[in-house]
Amino acid sequence: MTPHTTSPDTGETTAVVAHGLLTSMAVVTAGLTTLWEHWADLSPEKRDHLFERILAHAGLVSAGLRDLTQGLAGATAFELDAQKRHRPT
Repeated sequence: MTPHTTSPDTGETTAVVAHGLLTSMAVVTAGLTTLWEHWADLSPEKRDHLFERILAHAGLVSAGLRDLTQGLAGATAFELDAQKRHRPT
């Protein structure tokens, strides 16, 4: 395995990525909990929407963790930051 070089902002970048991953895991957890607790109350369209959100965020977590284990790519940090800015409040 090739050693990774670090830059002065590596800690800050890692913190941004970790925050994005934790946020995505919160979406996954909340979506699954909602489906589990309210399945019968949700329309098929609402269920589909929740499943799509869960899968999208699970994909972000997988990609982010893969990038972290292989050395953080700049595009990953940018993508996670963009996701954070576009989340509904």
